[in-house]
Amino acid sequence: MNRHGTGWAGSARKDGLGGDQVSEEDSGAGSAVPIGAALDQLLRQRGMEDALVLGRVNSCWEKVVGPDIARQVRPQLIRGRELVVSVDHPAWATELELAGSAVLSRLAEELGEAAPQRLSVRVEPGSRR
Repeated sequence: MNRHGTGWAGSARKDGLGGDQVSEEDSGAGSAVPIGAALDQLLRQRGMEDALVLGRVNSCWEKVVGPDIARQVRPQLIRGRELVVSVDHPAWATELELAGSAVLSRLAEELGEAAPQRLSVRVEPGSRR
């Protein structure tokens, strides 16, 4: 416990590492915050919104594209409003490019305004899970 009685969140290390000191007011001490909401806030504060969106895409990917495609096509990164996916064979790239607008529409249904607006496909042989 630190001087605020809030555990490690409000403590500062003597070596200067972990210097983001959190006061009781900032941490919401005494009120529980869901871990997902806390991570979302932290990623936004750190300018990592793309990582946040990628996590959300990954969490609903199989629902959006179905299990067969999900085994072959993997979300890799978000660049602005573009989702980059990888496939291990050019045939899957063609398949996904043809279905791209449907995939983006389904992602919009799942993610709302945060959904990617463009889709890029990379062929990376041997990248199968």
